[in-house]
Amino acid sequence: MPLIKKLFACKITFLLILSNLAVYLAAGYLDTRAFESLSQGSFLIDWGANVPALTMSGEYWRLFTSMFLHVGFLHLAVNMLALWSLGTILEARMRSPVFLGVYLLSGLCGSLVTALWHREDFFVSCGASGAILGIFGAALVYGLHDRRMGRAHVPPANLLFSLVLTFGAGFVFNVDNAAHAGGLVAGAVLAVVALFGERLRPAAQAAVLAAAAVIGAVALAAVAYSQYDRGMQEQIAAARFQDTLGKMGLLGIGRAAGNVLLLDDCIAEALSAASRDGTPAPDLRGCADPGDREQALLARFMPQWYRTCQVQAAGLRGLYPDAGAQEALATVDRYCGLQTRIYASIFQQAPADFDVKEAMQTRLVLRVLLDEGAGFLLDQGWNFGADPEKLRAQANALRDILEAPGELATAVVDESGCPYWSCAR
Repeated sequence: MPLIKKLFACKITFLLILSNLAVYLAAGYLDTRAFESLSQGSFLIDWGANVPALTMSGEYWRLFTSMFLHVGFLHLAVNMLALWSLGTILEARMRSPVFLGVYLLSGLCGSLVTALWHREDFFVSCGASGAILGIFGAALVYGLHDRRMGRAHVPPANLLFSLVLTFGAGFVFNVDNAAHAGGLVAGAVLAVVALFGERLRPAAQAAVLAAAAVIGAVALAAVAYSQYDRGMQEQIAAARFQDTLGKMGLLGIGRAAGNVLLLDDCIAEALSAASRDGTPAPDLRGCADPGDREQALLARFMPQWYRTCQVQAAGLRGLYPDAGAQEALATVDRYCGLQTRIYASIFQQAPADFDVKEAMQTRLVLRVLLDEGAGFLLDQGWNFGADPEKLRAQANALRDILEAPGELATAVVDESGCPYWSCAR
Protein backbone atom coordinates (compact mmCIF):
# COMPACT_ATOMS: atom_id res chain seq x y z
CA MET A 1 0.00 0.00 0.00
CA PRO A 2 1.48 3.41 -0.94
CA LEU A 3 2.48 5.49 2.06
CA ILE A 4 -0.09 8.25 1.41
CA LYS A 5 -2.95 5.75 1.23
CA LYS A 6 -1.68 4.01 4.35
CA LEU A 7 -1.52 7.28 6.24
CA PHE A 8 -5.06 8.14 5.17
CA ALA A 9 -6.29 4.70 6.21
CA CYS A 10 -4.74 5.10 9.67
CA LYS A 11 -5.06 8.84 10.09
CA ILE A 12 -5.90 8.67 13.83
CA THR A 13 -2.76 6.64 14.49
CA PHE A 14 -0.73 9.17 12.55
CA LEU A 15 -2.33 12.13 14.39
CA LEU A 16 -1.72 10.49 17.77
CA ILE A 17 1.93 9.99 16.94
CA LEU A 18 2.21 13.60 15.75
CA SER A 19 0.49 14.79 18.96
CA ASN A 20 2.90 12.90 21.19
CA LEU A 21 5.86 14.18 19.20
CA ALA A 22 4.54 17.77 19.25
CA VAL A 23 4.10 17.70 23.03
CA TYR A 24 7.63 16.36 23.47
CA LEU A 25 9.18 19.01 21.21
CA ALA A 26 7.09 21.90 22.58
CA ALA A 27 7.80 21.03 26.20
CA GLY A 28 11.49 20.58 25.46
CA TYR A 29 11.64 23.92 23.69
CA LEU A 30 9.89 25.77 26.51
CA ASP A 31 11.56 23.99 29.42
CA THR A 32 15.19 22.83 29.30
CA ARG A 33 14.60 20.45 32.20
CA ALA A 34 13.19 18.05 29.62
CA PHE A 35 16.76 17.21 28.62
CA GLU A 36 18.36 17.31 32.08
CA SER A 37 18.37 13.90 33.75
CA LEU A 38 18.66 15.40 37.24
CA SER A 39 15.57 17.56 36.64
CA GLN A 40 13.38 15.00 34.88
CA GLY A 41 11.21 14.41 37.94
CA SER A 42 10.34 18.06 38.49
CA PHE A 43 9.86 18.57 34.75
CA LEU A 44 7.38 15.71 34.45
CA ILE A 45 5.43 16.71 37.56
CA ASP A 46 5.13 20.32 36.44
CA TRP A 47 4.02 19.37 32.94
CA GLY A 48 1.27 16.97 34.03
CA ALA A 49 2.66 13.52 34.86
CA ASN A 50 0.40 11.20 36.82
CA VAL A 51 1.46 11.62 40.45
CA PRO A 52 -1.16 9.70 42.49
CA ALA A 53 -0.97 12.02 45.51
CA LEU A 54 -1.74 14.99 43.23
CA THR A 55 -4.16 13.22 40.91
CA MET A 56 -6.38 11.80 43.65
CA SER A 57 -6.40 15.07 45.58
CA GLY A 58 -8.22 16.82 42.76
CA GLU A 59 -5.78 17.24 39.84
CA TYR A 60 -7.70 14.74 37.69
CA TRP A 61 -6.46 16.33 34.45
CA ARG A 62 -3.20 14.46 35.06
CA LEU A 63 -4.97 11.24 34.03
CA PHE A 64 -5.06 12.65 30.50
CA THR A 65 -1.94 14.81 30.23
CA SER A 66 0.33 12.03 31.49
CA MET A 67 -0.57 10.00 28.39
CA PHE A 68 1.33 12.47 26.19
CA LEU A 69 4.48 12.93 28.31
CA HIS A 70 7.60 10.80 27.91
CA VAL A 71 10.91 10.37 29.71
CA GLY A 72 13.26 11.31 26.89
CA PHE A 73 13.27 10.61 23.18
CA LEU A 74 13.98 6.87 23.49
CA HIS A 75 10.87 6.38 25.61
CA LEU A 76 8.83 8.33 23.06
CA ALA A 77 10.34 6.48 20.10
CA VAL A 78 9.69 2.95 21.32
CA ASN A 79 6.12 3.80 22.34
CA MET A 80 5.38 5.41 18.98
CA LEU A 81 6.86 2.44 17.12
CA ALA A 82 4.59 0.16 19.15
CA LEU A 83 1.61 2.37 18.39
CA TRP A 84 2.43 2.46 14.67
CA SER A 85 2.88 -1.31 14.54
CA LEU A 86 -0.58 -1.98 15.94
CA GLY A 87 -2.42 1.17 14.92
CA THR A 88 -1.87 0.72 11.20
CA ILE A 89 -3.40 -2.76 11.42
CA LEU A 90 -6.22 -2.21 13.91
CA GLU A 91 -7.47 1.17 12.71
CA ALA A 92 -7.96 -0.26 9.24
CA ARG A 93 -10.06 -3.02 10.84
CA MET A 94 -12.10 -0.66 13.06
CA ARG A 95 -13.74 2.67 12.33
CA SER A 96 -11.36 5.52 13.12
CA PRO A 97 -13.58 7.14 15.81
CA VAL A 98 -13.88 3.75 17.54
CA PHE A 99 -10.12 3.31 17.43
CA LEU A 100 -9.63 6.77 18.97
CA GLY A 101 -12.17 6.01 21.68
CA VAL A 102 -10.43 2.76 22.58
CA TYR A 103 -7.07 4.53 22.73
CA LEU A 104 -8.22 7.40 24.94
CA LEU A 105 -10.45 5.42 27.30
CA SER A 106 -7.82 2.71 27.71
CA GLY A 107 -5.18 5.33 28.48
CA LEU A 108 -7.43 7.04 31.01
CA CYS A 109 -8.29 3.71 32.63
CA GLY A 110 -4.61 2.80 32.87
CA SER A 111 -3.81 6.17 34.43
CA LEU A 112 -6.62 5.80 36.96
CA VAL A 113 -5.53 2.30 37.96
CA THR A 114 -2.01 3.64 38.50
CA ALA A 115 -3.31 6.52 40.62
CA LEU A 116 -5.34 4.15 42.80
CA TRP A 117 -2.66 1.46 43.08
CA HIS A 118 0.14 3.85 44.04
CA ARG A 119 -1.85 6.43 46.00
CA GLU A 120 0.26 5.87 49.14
CA ASP A 121 3.56 6.11 47.23
CA PHE A 122 5.60 8.89 45.70
CA PHE A 123 5.22 7.62 42.15
CA VAL A 124 5.58 9.51 38.86
CA SER A 125 3.97 7.89 35.82
CA CYS A 126 3.84 9.06 32.22
CA GLY A 127 3.80 7.72 28.71
CA ALA A 128 1.41 6.28 26.14
CA SER A 129 1.94 2.66 27.18
CA GLY A 130 -1.40 2.33 28.99
CA ALA A 131 -3.25 3.46 25.87
CA ILE A 132 -1.04 1.27 23.66
CA LEU A 133 -1.78 -1.78 25.84
CA GLY A 134 -5.45 -0.91 25.34
CA ILE A 135 -4.90 -1.07 21.59
CA PHE A 136 -3.04 -4.35 22.13
CA GLY A 137 -5.99 -5.78 24.10
CA ALA A 138 -8.40 -4.68 21.39
CA ALA A 139 -6.18 -6.13 18.66
CA LEU A 140 -5.98 -9.42 20.52
CA VAL A 141 -9.77 -9.65 20.81
CA TYR A 142 -10.24 -8.71 17.14
CA GLY A 143 -7.54 -11.15 16.05
CA LEU A 144 -9.10 -14.08 17.93
CA HIS A 145 -12.57 -13.19 16.65
CA ASP A 146 -11.47 -12.89 13.03
CA ARG A 147 -9.48 -16.13 13.18
CA ARG A 148 -12.53 -17.95 14.54
CA MET A 149 -14.60 -16.48 11.70
CA GLY A 150 -12.02 -17.62 9.14
CA ARG A 151 -11.13 -14.10 8.09
CA ALA A 152 -7.82 -12.27 7.95
CA HIS A 153 -6.71 -11.48 11.49
CA VAL A 154 -4.22 -9.22 13.18
CA PRO A 155 -0.73 -10.58 12.40
CA PRO A 156 0.82 -12.17 15.51
CA ALA A 157 4.15 -10.58 14.58
CA ASN A 158 2.68 -7.10 15.02
CA LEU A 159 1.21 -8.05 18.38
CA LEU A 160 4.50 -9.48 19.57
CA PHE A 161 6.54 -6.54 18.27
CA SER A 162 4.28 -3.99 19.95
CA LEU A 163 4.24 -5.95 23.21
CA VAL A 164 8.03 -6.26 23.32
CA LEU A 165 8.50 -2.55 22.62
CA THR A 166 5.94 -1.39 25.17
CA PHE A 167 7.15 -3.62 27.99
CA GLY A 168 10.76 -3.06 27.00
CA ALA A 169 10.25 0.68 27.39
CA GLY A 170 8.63 0.02 30.74
CA PHE A 171 11.62 -1.92 32.03
CA VAL A 172 14.02 0.80 30.91
CA PHE A 173 11.97 3.72 32.27
CA ASN A 174 10.42 2.01 35.34
CA VAL A 175 7.59 -0.45 34.83
CA ASP A 176 4.09 0.85 35.44
CA ASN A 177 2.34 -2.48 35.49
CA ALA A 178 -0.83 -0.93 36.90
CA ALA A 179 -1.26 1.28 33.82
CA HIS A 180 -0.44 -1.66 31.54
CA ALA A 181 -3.01 -3.91 33.20
CA GLY A 182 -5.71 -1.23 33.34
CA GLY A 183 -5.21 -0.27 29.70
CA LEU A 184 -5.11 -3.90 28.52
CA VAL A 185 -8.37 -4.86 30.24
CA ALA A 186 -10.15 -1.68 29.14
CA GLY A 187 -9.08 -2.16 25.52
CA ALA A 188 -10.25 -5.78 25.48
CA VAL A 189 -13.65 -4.90 26.98
CA LEU A 190 -14.16 -2.03 24.55
CA ALA A 191 -13.24 -4.30 21.64
CA VAL A 192 -15.93 -6.78 22.69
CA VAL A 193 -18.48 -3.95 22.65
CA ALA A 194 -17.23 -2.78 19.25
CA LEU A 195 -17.52 -6.31 17.80
CA PHE A 196 -21.04 -6.58 19.17
CA GLY A 197 -21.89 -3.31 17.42
CA GLU A 198 -20.74 -4.71 14.08
CA ARG A 199 -23.72 -7.05 14.12
CA LEU A 200 -26.16 -4.14 14.26
CA ARG A 201 -27.48 -1.73 11.68
CA PRO A 202 -25.46 1.50 11.29
CA ALA A 203 -27.81 3.67 13.39
CA ALA A 204 -28.00 1.12 16.20
CA GLN A 205 -24.26 0.53 16.01
CA ALA A 206 -23.55 4.26 16.37
CA ALA A 207 -25.92 4.45 19.35
CA VAL A 208 -24.28 1.49 21.09
CA LEU A 209 -20.77 2.80 20.55
CA ALA A 210 -21.70 6.31 21.69
CA ALA A 211 -23.40 4.89 24.79
CA ALA A 212 -20.36 2.74 25.54
CA ALA A 213 -18.07 5.78 25.27
CA VAL A 214 -20.28 7.87 27.57
CA ILE A 215 -20.74 5.07 30.10
CA GLY A 216 -17.00 4.38 30.11
CA ALA A 217 -16.12 8.05 30.63
CA VAL A 218 -18.76 8.48 33.35
CA ALA A 219 -17.62 5.31 35.10
CA LEU A 220 -14.00 6.51 35.15
CA ALA A 221 -15.08 9.92 36.45
CA ALA A 222 -17.28 8.34 39.13
CA VAL A 223 -14.47 6.12 40.38
CA ALA A 224 -12.03 9.03 40.40
CA TYR A 225 -14.38 11.34 42.30
CA SER A 226 -15.39 8.61 44.77
CA GLN A 227 -11.72 8.17 45.69
CA TYR A 228 -11.05 11.88 46.14
CA ASP A 229 -8.53 12.38 48.96
CA ARG A 230 -9.37 15.62 50.79
CA GLY A 231 -6.75 14.95 53.45
CA MET A 232 -4.01 14.77 50.84
CA GLN A 233 -5.36 17.90 49.15
CA GLU A 234 -5.00 19.75 52.47
CA GLN A 235 -1.47 18.42 52.93
CA ILE A 236 -0.39 19.32 49.40
CA ALA A 237 -1.87 22.81 49.72
CA ALA A 238 -0.13 23.31 53.07
CA ALA A 239 3.18 21.98 51.70
CA ARG A 240 3.03 24.37 48.73
CA PHE A 241 2.18 27.24 51.09
CA GLN A 242 5.11 26.30 53.32
CA ASP A 243 7.41 26.19 50.30
CA THR A 244 6.26 29.64 49.17
CA LEU A 245 6.73 31.19 52.63
CA GLY A 246 10.17 29.63 52.75
CA LYS A 247 11.21 31.20 49.43
CA MET A 248 9.93 34.54 50.69
CA GLY A 249 12.31 34.30 53.64
CA LEU A 250 9.62 33.94 56.31
CA LEU A 251 10.72 30.51 57.59
CA GLY A 252 14.41 31.17 58.12
CA ILE A 253 17.50 31.59 56.03
CA GLY A 254 17.73 27.93 54.92
CA ARG A 255 14.83 28.13 52.44
CA ALA A 256 15.00 31.79 51.44
CA ALA A 257 15.76 32.88 47.89
CA GLY A 258 19.17 34.52 47.50
CA ASN A 259 19.49 38.00 49.06
CA VAL A 260 15.78 38.18 49.93
CA LEU A 261 16.55 38.61 53.64
CA LEU A 262 19.07 41.38 52.99
CA LEU A 263 16.56 43.20 50.82
CA ASP A 264 13.88 42.74 53.46
CA ASP A 265 16.18 44.28 56.11
CA CYS A 266 16.58 47.31 53.86
CA ILE A 267 12.80 47.54 53.46
CA ALA A 268 12.33 47.40 57.24
CA GLU A 269 14.87 50.19 57.76
CA ALA A 270 13.22 52.38 55.12
CA LEU A 271 9.79 51.88 56.71
CA SER A 272 11.16 52.66 60.18
CA ALA A 273 12.89 55.80 58.92
CA ALA A 274 9.69 57.00 57.24
CA SER A 275 7.71 56.35 60.43
CA ARG A 276 10.31 58.19 62.55
CA ASP A 277 10.46 61.19 60.24
CA GLY A 278 6.71 61.33 59.76
CA THR A 279 7.03 61.17 55.94
CA PRO A 280 3.98 59.80 54.11
CA ALA A 281 6.00 57.48 51.84
CA PRO A 282 9.25 55.57 52.50
CA ASP A 283 12.28 56.11 50.28
CA LEU A 284 12.89 52.62 48.94
CA ARG A 285 15.14 53.60 46.06
CA GLY A 286 18.28 52.93 48.06
CA CYS A 287 17.31 49.25 48.43
CA ALA A 288 17.78 48.61 44.69
CA ASP A 289 21.19 47.72 43.28
CA PRO A 290 20.95 47.61 39.46
CA GLY A 291 24.22 45.67 39.16
CA ASP A 292 23.22 42.88 41.55
CA ARG A 293 22.26 39.76 39.56
CA GLU A 294 20.46 38.12 42.49
CA GLN A 295 18.43 41.27 43.04
CA ALA A 296 17.51 41.22 39.35
CA LEU A 297 16.16 37.70 39.83
CA LEU A 298 14.25 38.80 42.92
CA ALA A 299 12.76 41.69 40.97
CA ARG A 300 11.58 39.28 38.31
CA PHE A 301 10.32 36.35 40.33
CA MET A 302 9.46 37.43 43.86
CA PRO A 303 6.33 39.41 42.83
CA GLN A 304 5.12 36.18 41.22
CA TRP A 305 5.73 34.31 44.46
CA TYR A 306 3.83 36.99 46.41
CA ARG A 307 0.89 36.67 44.04
CA THR A 308 1.13 32.89 44.39
CA CYS A 309 1.10 33.36 48.15
CA GLN A 310 -2.17 35.29 47.91
CA VAL A 311 -3.75 32.58 45.76
CA GLN A 312 -2.57 29.85 48.14
CA ALA A 313 -3.82 31.73 51.20
CA ALA A 314 -7.23 32.10 49.55
CA GLY A 315 -7.30 28.38 48.76
CA LEU A 316 -6.35 27.44 52.31
CA ARG A 317 -9.13 29.62 53.68
CA GLY A 318 -11.52 27.31 51.89
CA LEU A 319 -9.93 24.28 53.58
CA TYR A 320 -9.49 25.66 57.11
CA PRO A 321 -12.75 27.34 58.21
CA ASP A 322 -11.96 28.04 61.90
CA ALA A 323 -11.70 31.70 62.92
CA GLY A 324 -8.02 31.59 63.93
CA ALA A 325 -6.94 30.13 60.60
CA GLN A 326 -9.13 32.55 58.66
CA GLU A 327 -7.61 35.58 60.41
CA ALA A 328 -4.05 34.27 60.14
CA LEU A 329 -4.44 33.60 56.42
CA ALA A 330 -6.00 37.04 55.94
CA THR A 331 -2.84 38.50 57.53
CA VAL A 332 -0.68 36.47 55.14
CA ASP A 333 -2.76 37.72 52.22
CA ARG A 334 -2.33 41.35 53.31
CA TYR A 335 1.40 40.86 53.78
CA CYS A 336 1.89 39.36 50.32
CA GLY A 337 -0.18 42.09 48.69
CA LEU A 338 1.86 44.69 50.56
CA GLN A 339 5.15 43.12 49.48
CA THR A 340 4.02 43.17 45.84
CA ARG A 341 3.51 46.94 46.09
CA ILE A 342 6.82 47.40 47.93
CA TYR A 343 8.72 45.52 45.20
CA ALA A 344 7.03 47.71 42.59
CA SER A 345 8.24 50.78 44.49
CA ILE A 346 11.80 49.45 44.63
CA PHE A 347 12.30 48.05 41.16
CA GLN A 348 9.75 49.90 39.02
CA GLN A 349 10.12 53.24 40.80
CA ALA A 350 6.36 53.22 41.37
CA PRO A 351 4.85 55.50 44.03
CA ALA A 352 4.47 53.86 47.45
CA ASP A 353 0.69 53.38 47.58
CA PHE A 354 0.47 52.10 51.16
CA ASP A 355 0.30 53.49 54.65
CA VAL A 356 3.67 53.21 56.39
CA LYS A 357 2.36 52.45 59.88
CA GLU A 358 -0.13 49.91 58.55
CA ALA A 359 2.63 48.28 56.51
CA MET A 360 4.90 48.04 59.57
CA GLN A 361 2.05 46.58 61.62
CA THR A 362 1.21 43.97 58.98
CA ARG A 363 4.84 42.88 58.70
CA LEU A 364 5.24 42.74 62.48
CA VAL A 365 2.07 40.73 63.09
CA LEU A 366 2.98 38.13 60.47
CA ARG A 367 6.42 37.64 61.98
CA VAL A 368 4.81 37.24 65.41
CA LEU A 369 2.49 34.58 63.98
CA LEU A 370 5.42 32.67 62.47
CA ASP A 371 7.76 33.02 65.46
CA GLU A 372 7.52 30.02 67.78
CA GLY A 373 8.85 32.17 70.63
CA ALA A 374 6.11 34.76 70.24
CA GLY A 375 3.85 32.91 72.68
CA PHE A 376 6.29 33.60 75.48
CA LEU A 377 6.43 37.29 74.57
CA LEU A 378 2.63 37.47 74.53
CA ASP A 379 2.54 35.81 77.96
CA GLN A 380 4.96 38.47 79.20
CA GLY A 381 2.58 41.19 78.13
CA TRP A 382 4.35 42.42 75.00
CA ASN A 383 2.10 44.67 72.93
CA PHE A 384 2.11 43.98 69.21
CA GLY A 385 -0.78 46.27 68.45
CA ALA A 386 -3.39 43.53 68.46
CA ASP A 387 -5.41 41.44 70.91
CA PRO A 388 -2.92 38.95 72.47
CA GLU A 389 -5.48 36.15 72.67
CA LYS A 390 -6.43 36.54 69.03
CA LEU A 391 -2.77 36.60 68.03
CA ARG A 392 -2.13 33.44 70.01
CA ALA A 393 -5.09 31.69 68.34
CA GLN A 394 -3.90 32.81 64.91
CA ALA A 395 -0.34 31.68 65.60
CA ASN A 396 -1.54 28.25 66.72
CA ALA A 397 -3.78 27.90 63.66
CA LEU A 398 -0.99 28.93 61.27
CA ARG A 399 1.41 26.53 62.96
CA ASP A 400 -1.13 23.71 62.54
CA ILE A 401 -1.35 24.47 58.82
CA LEU A 402 2.42 24.49 58.37
CA GLU A 403 2.74 21.23 60.31
CA ALA A 404 -0.01 19.51 58.31
CA PRO A 405 2.07 18.12 55.41
CA GLY A 406 3.21 14.53 55.82
CA GLU A 407 6.26 12.95 54.24
CA LEU A 408 4.51 12.13 50.96
CA ALA A 409 3.07 15.62 50.42
CA THR A 410 6.39 17.24 51.32
CA ALA A 411 8.31 14.94 48.96
CA VAL A 412 5.95 15.70 46.07
CA VAL A 413 6.20 19.46 46.55
CA ASP A 414 9.97 19.36 47.06
CA GLU A 415 10.39 17.45 43.79
CA SER A 416 7.97 19.64 41.86
CA GLY A 417 10.35 22.54 41.30
CA CYS A 418 8.43 25.23 39.48
CA PRO A 419 6.75 25.48 36.07
CA TYR A 420 8.68 26.88 33.12
CA TRP A 421 6.84 30.21 33.26
CA SER A 422 8.07 31.06 36.79
CA CYS A 423 11.72 29.96 36.95
CA ALA A 424 15.00 31.18 35.57
CA ARG A 425 16.52 28.58 33.27
